[in-house]
Amino acid sequence: MRVARRTLLVGGLAAPAAIAQTWQPSKPLTYIIPGAAGSVLDVAARLMAQKMGVMLGQNVVVDNRPGAGGIVGGEATLRAGVDGHTFYNGNIATFAIAPFILRHNRWDARRDFLAVHGVGAAPNLIVGGLHTPWTRIRELVPYARANPGRVTFAATAGGAQHLAAGLFMRATGVEMTHVPYQNTVQALTDIAGGRVDIMFDYALSALPFVRDGRLRGLGFNAPQRVAVARDLPTLQDEGVQGANLLGWSGLYVPTGTPAPAVARLAEVTRAALRDPDVIRLFDSTGTILLDAIDGPALASMLEEELLRMEPLIAALGLGAR
Repeated sequence: MRVARRTLLVGGLAAPAAIAQTWQPSKPLTYIIPGAAGSVLDVAARLMAQKMGVMLGQNVVVDNRPGAGGIVGGEATLRAGVDGHTFYNGNIATFAIAPFILRHNRWDARRDFLAVHGVGAAPNLIVGGLHTPWTRIRELVPYARANPGRVTFAATAGGAQHLAAGLFMRATGVEMTHVPYQNTVQALTDIAGGRVDIMFDYALSALPFVRDGRLRGLGFNAPQRVAVARDLPTLQDEGVQGANLLGWSGLYVPTGTPAPAVARLAEVTRAALRDPDVIRLFDSTGTILLDAIDGPALASMLEEELLRMEPLIAALGLGAR
């Protein structure tokens, strides 16, 4: 699903094609992702790499570097140098959340990385157990206000879903109780079993529980309805404003990478995102295409997220440890 240009911040004009065409890679390229092989991030990256490789005339190899909140992958990218042949999938977790939760000073996203182009943004689907007395968000909110702390939500402590729930609480003025989980499937199973009330989770894992009748789909924290489940409302549809939190990602290179290389990588990223195969994959996982988000717009998104995340993380008691 493509995002309307008025929905997310969009930067200036794309780099002129003439500038981009002045750089061509001289060897295979490496796309470092901070996720494990077989993950949703990995599957999307491999399809993107295939499409980009065809346009660049060189293989693009996906290098999985999970661990330490993206620190491992970021370090590997910076060590590779600034010749344009290595780029990184930076995202809200690694660049906007981890700096306030994990204590490290090995690199700084704004200082050490240059935003090339947006890739995708995955909203959370709010799901609830069948045992709960509400069937939609506009019923959940007044119930939670009348019963502070009674509604429970499952989330990994400090994860994007935890922050999504925190943003929802701040936007609606409700108080809910966090039940920590390390495993998403276990959390969803426990909600279906009536042990926890709700969860904010990505559509790929949560939607099957809704479609087979084990959970209720309450809505997406997205700026517009999501292609994979257009029958489900957004939070705005349910009267909640200011609670959207997208799991966005983008392409980054080390600061100092030559401008022609950056322009060429932005050009092929944008073209790959408009490929029908990529559109189908993103739609099937409930991911919004960021094909209109250029480098400056991506950098602005990060700045805005840092301003939002720091006070939210502090309010939830999840500061650096």
